Amino acid sequence: MKKTFAKIYFKLNRWKYNEFPDIKKAVVLMAPHTSFWDFVLGKLYFNLYNYKPQILIKKEAFWGPLGYFLKKWGGIPVDRGKRNGIADMLTKRIKEAKDRFYLVITPEGTRKKTKNWKKGFIKIAKEADVPVIVGFIDKKTKTLGVIGLLDMQGTDMEIMERLKKHYIGITGLRKNKFETGYE
Repeated sequence: MKKTFAKIYFKLNRWKYNEFPDIKKAVVLMAPHTSFWDFVLGKLYFNLYNYKPQILIKKEAFWGPLGYFLKKWGGIPVDRGKRNGIADMLTKRIKEAKDRFYLVITPEGTRKKTKNWKKGFIKIAKEADVPVIVGFIDKKTKTLGVIGLLDMQGTDMEIMERLKKHYIGITGLRKNKFETGYE
């Protein structure tokens, strides 16, 4: 049912998508993150494959009925103002998962325009020994999906530079809220 709804939604709204790779466990980066609708589109995309990803979301979003649904849909509340061992907890969850496990992270860490992307995904992926899938949502072409796997060799800075270059030319749902530093 969810898969059918997602296909109908994308077709009616003229969104195109590409295939998700057949990988059992991964950290999935989704960018640009400029609107709450990024979450909705990303969730619909995963519904195409009947996957229920775990998604890092700021803790402030988990209030009232919305908080209930965010948790039901795989949301993990994150207190962005504290160092609380979340990377270690997520690494452990990935390692212990018996079936498919996809941890979705927005590398910008905010919907605001920023050049300072978060590097926690590097630690999580390396310690859990899983690949990093580079996902995207491009409003300009009305396309979403996967760009490919991120080369995780080198320093954190080198990895981040390679990641940002994947997003050159991609437009967020709110186009003035996204920056890679290469425009």
